[in-house]
Amino acid sequence: MAKARLGFGALRLAMAGVALSFGLSQVLAQDASMQIKGAKTVDSKGVIELISTTPDLAIIDNRTKADFDSGHIEGAVNIVDSDMTAESVLAGVVQSKAAPVLFYCNGVKCGRAAKATAKAVGWGYSHVYYYALGIPDWKANQFPLVTP
Repeated sequence: MAKARLGFGALRLAMAGVALSFGLSQVLAQDASMQIKGAKTVDSKGVIELISTTPDLAIIDNRTKADFDSGHIEGAVNIVDSDMTAESVLAGVVQSKAAPVLFYCNGVKCGRAAKATAKAVGWGYSHVYYYALGIPDWKANQFPLVTP
């Protein structure tokens, strides 16, 4: 009988490990926020409107260089979120903290634009736009991408 209890206990322990692993993977795979405090979230139509009505808009693609080179929104500058280690990196592209700036990446599963947007807001940029759905949404709407 002791063997059966040990076997059952080992089974429960294994099941708990699987459940814990599953829960941890769910936390790690969590989507980026759709809203960043201090920024305005826009959809693809909002991006088109911004581009059409805001001549001084800085468009920042926070994806990797390979992703950027495979196709990006026209006029975008590639700054990977992890390269935004200092305010001077963004200041090299955006005219002033009052200038409009739009961030995007590979969507909410990517999270790079969310991080970059939060940094810009934290550094005092006041006209920050966040295209949370990013390139997957852009492609789904069949909007054009440019390549170098």
